[in-house]
Amino acid sequence: MEYHYAQFLDGHGSVATDVGGKASSLDRLVADGFPVPRAAVITARAYRSFVRDAALEPFLKELREGPLPPADQIVADRERVEAEFLAAPMAADLEEEILGLVGEFLAIGPIAARSSATAEDMVNASFAGQYETFLGLTAPDEALDAVRRCWASLWSPQVRSYRRREGIGEDDLAMAVIIQSMADASWAGVLFTRDPQGSALDIKVEAVPGLGDDLVSGRVTPHGFLIDRATLVIRSRGDRSRLGFLEDLARVALRIENRAGAPQDIEWAMTRKGIQILQARPITVARPLAIHDDGFDTRVGGSDEYTPRGISEMLPGVVPPLLWSINAPMLEDAFRSLFDAIGVSGVAEHRRIIGRFRGRATLNLSVLREAAVSLPGGSAAEVERQYLGRALDPDGDESEASSGNLFKRAAAAFRNWRANRVLADEVRLVTHAVHGIAELDINLAKLPARRLLRYRARIRDLAWRIYATEVAASSAAAAAYRALEVQIGRWLGDAEGVLWAQRLTAGTLAESSVGAGRVNRLKDIYQRHVADTPALQAALTSGRPDRRERIAALGARGEAFLEEVDLCVRAFGAQAVYGGRTWNEDLLGVWNQLSAFARPGDREPGVDSEQSLAELIELLKQSRRWQFKRIITGQLIDMRLRMLRRMVDEATLYLRCREEAKSALLVLGGTERAVIFEMANRLTASGHLAYSGDVELFSDGELEQMLLGAEPVFSQELERRRRALNRAKDAGPLPEVFQGDPDQRTAEVVQSGPVMQGWAASPGVVRAKARVLTSLEEGTTLEPGEIIVAHSTDPSWTPLFLVAGGIVLEEGGPLSHAAIVAREFGLPAVLNVKDATRSITTGEELLIDGSSGAIRRIPARESADA
Repeated sequence: MEYHYAQFLDGHGSVATDVGGKASSLDRLVADGFPVPRAAVITARAYRSFVRDAALEPFLKELREGPLPPADQIVADRERVEAEFLAAPMAADLEEEILGLVGEFLAIGPIAARSSATAEDMVNASFAGQYETFLGLTAPDEALDAVRRCWASLWSPQVRSYRRREGIGEDDLAMAVIIQSMADASWAGVLFTRDPQGSALDIKVEAVPGLGDDLVSGRVTPHGFLIDRATLVIRSRGDRSRLGFLEDLARVALRIENRAGAPQDIEWAMTRKGIQILQARPITVARPLAIHDDGFDTRVGGSDEYTPRGISEMLPGVVPPLLWSINAPMLEDAFRSLFDAIGVSGVAEHRRIIGRFRGRATLNLSVLREAAVSLPGGSAAEVERQYLGRALDPDGDESEASSGNLFKRAAAAFRNWRANRVLADEVRLVTHAVHGIAELDINLAKLPARRLLRYRARIRDLAWRIYATEVAASSAAAAAYRALEVQIGRWLGDAEGVLWAQRLTAGTLAESSVGAGRVNRLKDIYQRHVADTPALQAALTSGRPDRRERIAALGARGEAFLEEVDLCVRAFGAQAVYGGRTWNEDLLGVWNQLSAFARPGDREPGVDSEQSLAELIELLKQSRRWQFKRIITGQLIDMRLRMLRRMVDEATLYLRCREEAKSALLVLGGTERAVIFEMANRLTASGHLAYSGDVELFSDGELEQMLLGAEPVFSQELERRRRALNRAKDAGPLPEVFQGDPDQRTAEVVQSGPVMQGWAASPGVVRAKARVLTSLEEGTTLEPGEIIVAHSTDPSWTPLFLVAGGIVLEEGGPLSHAAIVAREFGLPAVLNVKDATRSITTGEELLIDGSSGAIRRIPARESADA
């Protein structure tokens, strides 16, 4: 029979636009001599003819242009599409040709019908598992219905969603259908020529007895095997004695990969005729569950609630795969170590504490709540206050007296001589170790690959330890600080407790605070070299791109200044994330920071903590209530003052420990960054990387494997990851709290009005124009004295605080980077201002009160009259 709408896949050549990606791939396998079951394809021409004659185009246009169905209507939408294709009339000549083709195959035995779309098995989007496949067909009418269902699967809601997310156009799409003799399989399964979830140096095989559809459907647990690509040595978790063909299968798979020029996902069957290849397509997704993200996000689902609060300073913004795969395991382990120490490890069993959604880091708020409740006197609401700035259920059954129980009891666990000594000693130990590593000044370029990796492993071991120390210190600092707030609140009222806790801990972190400490070290260099040298000051503040050259041209004084700045900046390490961007990579920010010191300002210095303590003691002594209680308790020496001093000392100690641990981690992160760049340079030189900056698109494990000779991720997958990260950046911050998919959260009404209220983070009043910043890079637009309005900040934003007149953030608590640095700099700040970046506009005049947390939006007319 002569076919107009079909052709046999005999290796004589076919075009993907006619037969679809899957059929075209099969035809190439046949041409290359690989064992493929007899097959033919009903071409895309047949699909287009059917759609035209059945007048389905208006229906398909509705699907293309209309919205995707909500989650609870996906099944109904899929059934509606399938019903349209099953009910549509088919031209007699087309039906006759399809029945004739399947009849040829059915005369031999059962057949399979497989979808083969013209937008499938592309280098950057495989559509794996998205289209329909029907196995074991034995009747002509059954096969004809299967063809219609394959056509319909081109427009299923899942496929439409996939295309839109991947940016694939829907014009002129078509579906071909492969008709293939069923393999009489004793074993069948899938093979990945590079393990997508493990080492790229391994082949991964999954096998089941009989047909492979049992594996795909999940009805049978597969036998799993890993095969070393170089030696073909087999490792297994199943009985391999009955699968003596695995080594031969691996050889065939590697030949297919070599011909295709990319790692392959291969479906295979073992028959009486030997190994048969059912299909092969590129591996385009490192982790099969990750279709829409870059492959590193937490799987959506479950009942746990997550929040980005409290972790966005440690892992700010969209975290690329490399930094995520380095930092997330260490941070997860640090929290688990803390839970073990306080006896609540059971609540996190089999659950993640750290998550990643839309590329952004989150904390499992449900786990944190449960951990708090597990402690005697613990409170879920207090955890919410710590991370969210408020209790989500303010009408709960907590009393004021119990609101501080968690923190008082947690503080009591740390508040003793041994705990103080151990934590402080640990911070000193890791700090000395980090500075010792920095002083080694190892020439990384001379280290062989494996020695370089061993050096990195030793650095990483220390980083794990510092992370655990920082998390422990952060927990102790939060407990001690909250206990101080609550205690003063009992004497003077809650509002006064908040303000006095700020004042009593301000000014004590000038050197240990990550942000303020760096600023003060640069300021010291400025004072010694620039302040009394007009020529050097003029060159520094010129704003010209060649100012470094202009400074060097000033002679010995300029060279000495540059040398000291370079040494200082190298010692800073990473800006905000371990292993992330360093200050050496952002020298423009350093120059702008140094230039800011030359700018005269009238900002008042930060509050002196010792003076504040003296003022508070005097205020308490004048209180009649205080005097009366001392008299009736018969205290010759007022023990309450001793307790107050001890609480202030403990809060300050833990805050210093936290900041010093964070600083040590970032300094060590600069050393890790140097190793990363050395690896990237080697991989660029060898041709593994086209551009060294792409190194952050790889995972930590992938990077190591590449250095040892593997190619775990190809350029097409890197491009897919890059697009996913860009989408994550465009999507903006995550909701404050969410369950499941953050994208499914209902949009909230934006806060507006003449007065906005937030958390009073740093005292002072300022009236100035607002500058809304969505990223650090936009900070170059900040004018002196303007009020920064942003979602959140991290230590890399510190230089902007020197220029700003005030701070307004949507996130942040009393111990956040913004709050601590603002108090050190005497900068009015209001945090936890809901919708600040969406409701406030750049250029709008604001009056912010850092003592009350109020933000007044000055009307344009009043602003003009001022």
